[in-house]
Amino acid sequence: MVRISALRPYNPNNPNEFTTNPYDVIGKEEEYQLKQNPNSLIQLILPDGEGEEIYNNASIAYEKFKTTNLIVQEDTPSIYVYRQESAKFSQQGLIMGIALQDYEDGNIVKHEHTREKPLQDRTKHIEATNVAAGLVWSVFRADRDINKLIEQIKQKKPKFDFEKYGYRHLIWQETDPNIINQLSNLFKDKKVYIADGHHRAASAAEYRKTQLKKATESNRSNASWQYLLSYVASDDQILILPYNRVIKRLPDNVDEFLKKMEEIYKIKQVKKAFNPKKKHQLAMCTKGKWYNLIVKERRFSSKRDSLDVAILQDKVLGPILGVYDIRADENIFFVGGIQDPNSMEKYVSEKGNDIFFNLYPVDIRDLEAISDAGGVMPPKSTWFDPKLLSGLVLHDLAEK
Repeated sequence: MVRISALRPYNPNNPNEFTTNPYDVIGKEEEYQLKQNPNSLIQLILPDGEGEEIYNNASIAYEKFKTTNLIVQEDTPSIYVYRQESAKFSQQGLIMGIALQDYEDGNIVKHEHTREKPLQDRTKHIEATNVAAGLVWSVFRADRDINKLIEQIKQKKPKFDFEKYGYRHLIWQETDPNIINQLSNLFKDKKVYIADGHHRAASAAEYRKTQLKKATESNRSNASWQYLLSYVASDDQILILPYNRVIKRLPDNVDEFLKKMEEIYKIKQVKKAFNPKKKHQLAMCTKGKWYNLIVKERRFSSKRDSLDVAILQDKVLGPILGVYDIRADENIFFVGGIQDPNSMEKYVSEKGNDIFFNLYPVDIRDLEAISDAGGVMPPKSTWFDPKLLSGLVLHDLAEK
């Protein structure tokens, strides 16, 4: 149900130096450090400047990368296998194009609403630069034949093999039309589900709409802008961590708050910090004490409503704490990617916040089911880890 394509992307000559984390997880300190290096992708994805100058500087950076041969375009249409390895966890998937018509038709399935401001930013960025540098991470339901072809591609020598951010990153390139055609046939019966990168996908779709208005019938069918730069992984190849919530200030005293919480959860104080072990269990730290919370009511009107992030939002954050718009309310912030509950406790004991909610992670099959039903998950429901490097491949949208 999706149409895939090989790409002729630009690849970096020195991926270890050039690549970065995705733009939306780079903090100010990391951004500052990266910008000391003129050969870093940061100059393209988070350029300096004010207003429209930002997008002009991004375009200048991209052209500089090409003219100085920091990045070089592939001669042959290619797909890639991208693998990240560590002692704790490894994952792999395919880097390739997926037809943006499938995004419009619902075969690239969303589970989040995009926000207007970041969507406008990424759309302006892609219109100014004519390049996609960050991967849209999506998953397909595990398929033995697809995974066999991935393993076959991995038998050759990797194009890239380097260490960064605590992981070994390996890229294998495949140019054989027979292998690519086999993959294309296998994906014809698949949906893919966006895991991470909703704004990148939506901005690419907006760019395509603009190009369709300009293009003639003869030069639109296989134009590069028809395809979304994608990392597509089997759904048994990903790790989802919780996206935890921190409340800066309680509106009530702790006793009043706990009394209200007892209408929703069975509450037991515990001696030390811990991670939830199952769905509908929540760990909470407030005023230096940890509590084990178990959801009382287990009848839900939808799969979305059964998510722990949804229960917390619908029954606690809004009604009890007055936090209805979690993207805008200044009394809440989010912590993803940490797994040590003792580190979580420091947000209360050392950083002066009132509550840390430590959630059980969302299951990928719940995400798929909600997406299939046309549902939308609460904002910041999932933290996918490790993050995919940006800049391994750059998809030039102006290529003829």
